[in-house]
Amino acid sequence: MDAKLIRGFTLWELMTSLAVIGILLGIGVPSLMELQRNMAITSAANDLVSALLAARAEAVKRQVPVTVCASPNPLAAAPACSPTGAGTNGGFVVWVDENGNLDGNGAPILTDASDGNAVVDGGETVLIARPAPGGVINVFGDSGYISYGANGFRRDVPGLNVAANDVLYCDDRGNRPAAGNASTARVVRIDALGRGQVLRTVNEITPVVAALGAACP
Repeated sequence: MDAKLIRGFTLWELMTSLAVIGILLGIGVPSLMELQRNMAITSAANDLVSALLAARAEAVKRQVPVTVCASPNPLAAAPACSPTGAGTNGGFVVWVDENGNLDGNGAPILTDASDGNAVVDGGETVLIARPAPGGVINVFGDSGYISYGANGFRRDVPGLNVAANDVLYCDDRGNRPAAGNASTARVVRIDALGRGQVLRTVNEITPVVAALGAACP
């Protein structure tokens, strides 16, 4: 009677396999975490650029001021704005900065004190409320808002800092090289017409960090 052939692993093979798996996990898990953090930073910057485009278009369409501001509680009934973006972790709100009062011809009345004041007041319509994308993201800006007039151009709100020019997103990794030529941080630069673009390289972001005096290690 033929003996059955028994197949299996030797102890040495098992230990070698476990060692290889441990090495792969040691390499793969940190890389995955780094990828997730990069995606969160990129998402925060891209979301703001999209919001600026939407706000500008709505201001022209509605012929009233539309404002975007960094907010720590964008989903609240009355979201608060942060003067410099600090403490918002990437959250923001876009709203029609006018309370809907119309004259006899159906045109907006823009003389109310609450109109165009960069504060979410009662009766004003929130268009986009975007919470933080996840992870600890520090936000720094030379201002916490940007507002658009009926002509689609950026406008400064009386009594406040001028509208934002640069918004910096970074975490505890600071502004250092990541994949390719990209940085671990991002900057949204807003031009004179109110259009936003994302700065991605270390060389582009370094002077912005210095100009804002940001704690972006």
